[in-house]
Amino acid sequence: MSLRFSRFPTFFHWSLCWLAVGPAAIAAKPPVQQEQTPVPAPLSSPFATKVLDYLPGEGLYVNDPNFNDPARALGAPIGGGTLLADSTKLVTLGGFGGSITLGFDHTVADDPANHLGLDCIIFGNGVWIGQNPLSRWSEAAVIEISLDTNGNGLADDLWYLIPGSDISDPINQQRNGFYLLPDDPYAQPPLDNPNGDGFEAWWGYADLAPVLKRGDLDGDNSVDNPWVSNESFYTVPDDPLTVGVDAGSGGGDAFDIAWAVDPLTGQPADLPGFDFIRITSAVWSFDNWFGEVSAEIGGVADVGGRAFRGVLRP
Repeated sequence: MSLRFSRFPTFFHWSLCWLAVGPAAIAAKPPVQQEQTPVPAPLSSPFATKVLDYLPGEGLYVNDPNFNDPARALGAPIGGGTLLADSTKLVTLGGFGGSITLGFDHTVADDPANHLGLDCIIFGNGVWIGQNPLSRWSEAAVIEISLDTNGNGLADDLWYLIPGSDISDPINQQRNGFYLLPDDPYAQPPLDNPNGDGFEAWWGYADLAPVLKRGDLDGDNSVDNPWVSNESFYTVPDDPLTVGVDAGSGGGDAFDIAWAVDPLTGQPADLPGFDFIRITSAVWSFDNWFGEVSAEIGGVADVGGRAFRGVLRP
């Protein structure tokens, strides 16, 4: 008897194949590649994210837990308006020489495309007296910036000065002499602008300008847009050279990285950006009502942060 086989596989043939190769061969097949949904990288924060150093000077509030937590300088500020500052998120620097050093999770770039060419905003608790932008209570602080040139994540590279209005003239940078104290050395009058409505007399320092309530788009201390985000509102710089707060800005004291100079020579630093910022109380004085003149800080913002947050520039 001759055997005949069909050209087509039968159940019997498939059974023999299964017994011959076994389930191991099936398992050896390469797995089916599943399409993976890409996980987006975390967005950088436009606000300072870390405290590297906090060395407050002497002061009435440096031992007060409501004012001596340096973490209060991180993230977005809480604005109170032009008449009364909100003190729920402020850290004091104490008297003359007290400082705080902050860092970002990215390099703050010197970007001429930023609004008015300004790159960074520092928020304090300055206020106008009697709703008059020409007279204000403010406690100026010096601003220094540093680029992480060696890439070690530490603020151990050279520091460069943002020259405030009082030291922008080279002849005022180095002067020696003897001075007599006035009859009342502790008097601290309001900071009055002698220039009138034309332009600001003082700029380039921290804690000069008020911080508006979030959503106050015209500086009248009323919230116009309660839905605007901190990232959108507090990254719009106010022009530090003009009187008042620009419409749409959250206030604070803005500066251009291009202003930075070598503190020893006064020559331009030509920095592409900075990673660390140091803010230092600049006034040695005492007020009979409020105690020592001490800067308070509630946040620092990267103006360029608006771009990677998907917020349009003004």
